[in-house]
Amino acid sequence: MTKNNKMKVLLVALSLVVYMPLVHAATKAEILFKPGEWSSNDWEVVKSPRCTYVHGFVQKEDGIENECPDVSGEEIHKKHFNDVYSAMVLKDRVEVEQTVSSMMSFDWRMAPLIVLVENLDNSETAVPTLGDHWEIVLYAEGLNVWRHSTKNGKPLVYRTAYLKVPLNKGERYNLEVKVSKTSKGMKEIVVKCGDHQFGYVDNDLPDSFYAGIVGCEGRNRFYDFKIK
Repeated sequence: MTKNNKMKVLLVALSLVVYMPLVHAATKAEILFKPGEWSSNDWEVVKSPRCTYVHGFVQKEDGIENECPDVSGEEIHKKHFNDVYSAMVLKDRVEVEQTVSSMMSFDWRMAPLIVLVENLDNSETAVPTLGDHWEIVLYAEGLNVWRHSTKNGKPLVYRTAYLKVPLNKGERYNLEVKVSKTSKGMKEIVVKCGDHQFGYVDNDLPDSFYAGIVGCEGRNRFYDFKIK
C-alpha cells in the first residue's frame, strides 16, 4: 500500500470515529436535589401517555417535589389525585447490572416512584412521551411494580409484583431497583427498601433503559438519585 493510500485509509477511519453516532450510558451518578447541586440539563421532562398535561418539579430547600396545588396532602389526594403527575428521566441510558436508587417520601398515602423506560416517543408532542415502562412505586401499604405497555394501540397497565408492608407518610425511604441477568440468561428485577426486598423474573426488561422519577397521586418529595 502506498503512503497516500495509507493516509486515505487513516482519514476514513478517523471520519468514522468522528461521525459515528454515540450511545451514551450513565456509568455512575450521585445527584443531590438541593438548590445549586444538580442541573436540569441532565434530565428530560417527560409525560405519561395517560395524561394530557405536562408537569415538572418544584425546588425546595432539601429536595424537589411534584407540582401540586398549595393545599394539604389529604386534599391533594382526594381532589387532585389524577392531575399532579410529574416525571423526568436522565438523558443517559442505564445498563443492566446497574442499581438505580432514590431517597423519597410522600405527604399522605402515595405515590413517589422510580421509572424505567425502554423508549421515549417524540412523534406527537414536543415533550417526549413514555413508551413501554416499569413503575416501582412506594406508598402507604408497601411497594408495587406496575408494567405499562400497549396492546392493539391501547394502553395496557397491570401489576407484576408487590410487597405488602406499612410505610409512613413524611418518612424518608431509600428505594433501590436493579435489573440483571441470571446465570441462565433470564432477566430479573430486584427491589429493596430498607430491610425489605423482593424480586421476580421479567424477560421483557430491556438491556438498557432510561431511568428517572415520577411523583403522582399526592405530594411526593425526592432528595437524591443515584446510579451505581
